[in-house]
Order: sequence, then structure tokens, then C-alpha cells
Amino acid sequence: MARTSVPFGRQRGQAYAEYLMVTSALVVALLVGDQIPPIAALVTAFKSFFSAYSFTLSLP
Repeated sequence: MARTSVPFGRQRGQAYAEYLMVTSALVVALLVGDQIPPIAALVTAFKSFFSAYSFTLSLP
């Protein structure tokens, strides 16, 4: 049976490159906004989520 996988040495740094791409895309998405600043929308979404979560926890 022949091995067709790539040796581990050639895959070094792949996770770092993927992390860098996702992080940079997230930063660009948060800094570029049309009408509502994306950071304010994110804070509002977290507040809404927390209020719904705390309401669910208060139910018997």
C-alpha cells in the first residue's frame, strides 16, 4: 500500500496562515461599515444575546 499523504514537514505553518487570514478578514469586516458601525452592531448583538440568555436562565 503506497502512502499518498503529504509529509508533515511540508504542512508546517498552515494553521498559522489560516489563522492569519481569518483574523485579518474579521478585522477588515469590523473596521469597514456602511451605516451602522460594525463594532457597535457587535456590542448590541452581545447585549441582546446576554439578555435572552439571562431570561432563559431565570425561567423555572
